[in-house]
Amino acid sequence: GSMSGPPLAAAIDAATMLVRRLRLEDTVSVVAYDQDVQVVAAPATGEAQEDLVQRIREIQVGGMTNLSGGWLRGRDLVAENRREGGVNRVVLLTDGQANQGITDAGRLTGLTRSAIESGISTTTIGFGPHFDEDLLRAMSDAGQGGAYYIEKTDQASDIFEEELEGLLSLAAQNIRVTVTPGADAEFVRVLHNYPNHAQDDVLTVEVGDLYAREPRRVLMEFLVGPEATGADVAEVAELTVTAHVLTDEGGVELHTIALPITVSPEEGSKVDPVVRKEILLIEAAEAREKALEAQRRGDYRGGSAMLRESMLSLREMAEHDPQVAEELRDLASTAELYDAEQLSVSDIKYMKQRSYSTHRSRDSERERYRRTKEEE
Repeated sequence: GSMSGPPLAAAIDAATMLVRRLRLEDTVSVVAYDQDVQVVAAPATGEAQEDLVQRIREIQVGGMTNLSGGWLRGRDLVAENRREGGVNRVVLLTDGQANQGITDAGRLTGLTRSAIESGISTTTIGFGPHFDEDLLRAMSDAGQGGAYYIEKTDQASDIFEEELEGLLSLAAQNIRVTVTPGADAEFVRVLHNYPNHAQDDVLTVEVGDLYAREPRRVLMEFLVGPEATGADVAEVAELTVTAHVLTDEGGVELHTIALPITVSPEEGSKVDPVVRKEILLIEAAEAREKALEAQRRGDYRGGSAMLRESMLSLREMAEHDPQVAEELRDLASTAELYDAEQLSVSDIKYMKQRSYSTHRSRDSERERYRRTKEEE
C-alpha cells in the first residue's frame, strides 16, 4: 500500500526493463510481496517466459510490506537454480517501508549477509521519497551488491544499464583485502568506507565485486616511525588480496595475491597526484555527511560552513582536473541550498548517495547521479 501510485509504477517499469535486457539463456524469477508473498514467475529462461512482462504489469497494490518474506522467497528461488560460475543475485525493489515479517534493520541485514555464504548477492533499489536508504544500503553492503534509488521513472533505464553491464562484465567476486602492518609502520585507517572487521593487528576489508570496466580503490593510511629513517627500505604493510575470479571457460577459481608495501625513507616525502585527488574526494564526501548531521540538528549555517571549508581544499586541483572541478561546483550549489535553508528530501537522498558512491569508489554511479541532478 505504501507504494501506491508512482512508486509501484516505477518499480514495475524498472522490473520489465530489467527482464527485457537479460539474455535468453539467463534464468529469472519474479516475486511480489505485500502482507503475503506471491511468486509471479517461477525460475525459467527467457525462451520459456514470453508473457513475463505482462505478468509483471498485472502486479497490484496490496496492504502491508513483508519485505523479509519477499526477499527470502527470492533467495530460495535463486538458490534452487544457482549456477556455478554465474552471477546469482536477488534484486530487491522497494520503498523500504518494512512493516510486517522481520522489520528489525539488523536482522534484515543479517539475512543478506548469510546469503553471501551460499554465493547469493543482493542489490537494493529504493523508490519514491520515503524509502529508508540507510536500511537498503546496509542490506546491499552485507549482500555485496549495489544500492540505488529511483526518484523518477525515467532514471530506471540508466540504473539497470549500469547494473546489467556490471553483471555481464564481472571479473571477480568476494574480493577481500587483509592488512597486516609491517615492522616499521603503524596502521592508521582505511579512508574508503568499505565493510571491515579487525582481529588483533590484522584488518580485513570486504571490497565486494570487481567489474572489468571499473576498478575498485582502497586508500589506506600508515604512520612510519622515526626508527625507520636509517633503513634503506621500511616495511609498511603486507596486503593479501583474495577473490573468486571468473575464468574464460566460465568457471570460478580462488586466487590469492600477496602485496608487500615498502618505502625508502631516504627519498623523503612526496605527493602523488592520484592519491591526493582521492583524498580530496573522500574529504568532500565526509563534508556532505557532516553537513547532513548539522541539518538534522537544524544547524544550516554550520552545515554550509563545513561544505565551504571542503571547497577550499579542492580549488587548486580543480583548475587542472575536470572531476575535481565538478565536485567543487556541486559543493557550492549544495552550500547555497543550506544558506537558503531549502534542502528537500530529494537533495538529502542525493547527498547520501553521492557520498556512498565516493566511499565505495563507484565512479560511474557517482557520475550518473550527478547528471540526473543537473537535469533537474
